[in-house]
Amino acid sequence: MVAAAMFVVLIVGVLSVKLAQLQIYDSSTLAGLARANTVHRVVLEADRGIVYDRHGVALVQNTPVSGLQVVPGDLPTDARERAAELATLATLSGQPEDRLESSLAAADPFAPVRVGADLTEAQVLAINERLPSLAGASIAQHAVRTYVDPPTFGHVIGYVGPLDDADVKRLRPRGYQNDEVVGKVGVEAGLESTLRGINGWADVEVDARGQVVKTLAIQPAVPGHAVYLTIDSSLQTATAQALAAGLRRDGKTAGASVVIDPQSGEVLAMVSLPGYDTNLFTHGISKADYDRLVNNPDRPLLNRAIAGQYAPGSTFKMVTATAGLQEGKITPSTMLGCPSYMSYNGWVYHNWASYNLGYMNVAKALAVSCDTFFYQVAAMVGDVTLARYARAFGFGQAKSIEMPGVAPGLVPDRIWKQLHCSAPDIGTDVCRWTLGDTITFGIGQSALLTTPLNQAIYVAALANGGAVLEPTLVHQVRDASGQVISTQQGQVVGRVPASTANLMAVREGMRQEINRPYNMNYWFRAAGVPADGGGKTGTAQWGGSGLNLPTHAWFVFFAPYAQPDIAMSIFVERGELSEVEAAPIGVQIMKFYNGSRAAVHASAPDPPA
Repeated sequence: MVAAAMFVVLIVGVLSVKLAQLQIYDSSTLAGLARANTVHRVVLEADRGIVYDRHGVALVQNTPVSGLQVVPGDLPTDARERAAELATLATLSGQPEDRLESSLAAADPFAPVRVGADLTEAQVLAINERLPSLAGASIAQHAVRTYVDPPTFGHVIGYVGPLDDADVKRLRPRGYQNDEVVGKVGVEAGLESTLRGINGWADVEVDARGQVVKTLAIQPAVPGHAVYLTIDSSLQTATAQALAAGLRRDGKTAGASVVIDPQSGEVLAMVSLPGYDTNLFTHGISKADYDRLVNNPDRPLLNRAIAGQYAPGSTFKMVTATAGLQEGKITPSTMLGCPSYMSYNGWVYHNWASYNLGYMNVAKALAVSCDTFFYQVAAMVGDVTLARYARAFGFGQAKSIEMPGVAPGLVPDRIWKQLHCSAPDIGTDVCRWTLGDTITFGIGQSALLTTPLNQAIYVAALANGGAVLEPTLVHQVRDASGQVISTQQGQVVGRVPASTANLMAVREGMRQEINRPYNMNYWFRAAGVPADGGGKTGTAQWGGSGLNLPTHAWFVFFAPYAQPDIAMSIFVERGELSEVEAAPIGVQIMKFYNGSRAAVHASAPDPPA
């Protein structure tokens, strides 16, 4: 009996000591642990900046949507209960259970993790009924990018998407969360740091269901800046419509057009067709939809305007003409023959015409696009000099613009040919640059490649007197209050090494091409558009060497002739006749441009008396 009493006293004493320890020595630690179980720091995502056209037309919106989120640390600790809840969450979110479990295990245990796709209203109602039994789960709203008219603007604006493994490694040091989005292509990617904004945070107290009871402290998020592009949305739409109509008319499926201001380098329109629905990516693209895009033979994901590299064909002849004039090989009045073919070292090189067009000067040679005239000029100038002038006009150089993926094109020369020769011995004849390479280079063939963007910069340089411009898509950047943060200024990055007189002789040839007596005038007259400018067509062969190769069609143009304020390039993939397939598209764009300009002038207020 005594022993039993002593045992009870001993037990009570031990419990008393333990209680004292808990109350006196461990109280602050336990209070902290209890607080950690109920107070969470929540990331407040910054609204992404809106993208507008140059006149303030919104091209993208932040659309609020609901999503299921889970705080990993609030999941049941009992293994069986935890497994049951994970199975339920996997069903509700549409994610495989093993992937859901691994993503939650890798996340911050006290930060909410977004799981699954965006929820419909019906799904929100259904999940809300289950929430009381799902520890740590809740429904929260977040913003999703919704793009306006993706087929027209998609290649310019691009889209955002979830961070992949490479993004996480690169962007976590900059404060990105695993469930954030990042710009993938277009200006969404190129202007990521401008559009993203700065995330905030809130310390919140939550109840046992994971619902917020009280906000204890808050650091508001700072919205991303608004970007006003140089794009004119009405001109962009008109350009896309003209290009699409031209492709349909001629049974073609792909093309591109770039329209710029030749004085500032501002891109007024940039279209690549076919386009695709960028909203598929922001709302979670299905494997079937993605496979359909990737496997489409027309490659809708390729932005041909900046990344499609093609031979320029006869649109390059202004470079050869400029080189010949400036190097003193010809003058504006030099007369050269235009036979139906010429022979060099036993090889025959044909003109597009199967008959002799007679003698002509450089302006007429440009107007009628005489190949054999420019064979002769290229042979006089030589490949090294011709390559130098091509690079001076911007060929073979990637233009810096506010989106990733800009291709440089290619300016070939004898060194390039040796370095890229597949023969075992680069000293063999097959690796040597030949006169044939030079003369075909002179008409925009050989291994020469360019892009529609580079073509627009090139024709702008001809329009403005030789200034090679840095193109830009950004007109202004403003903060959330509307304050202008920055205004883009046009930059001249190079000058064509040619006199004003020689450039004027080249421009005269471009003026003659679109005026009588040459057939290009037909399209202007038919559309009721003044042929006041300079243009050049080009039907470029590709896919090998020899006759009867497939072709692409080009048209480059600037207007008005005296004081140009618009320059453009039109490209029709697999186009067969540039004067029939590419040029009419440019004329239709000019018809809209002239009409819109007249409307602006008509609506302008009268000047004060």
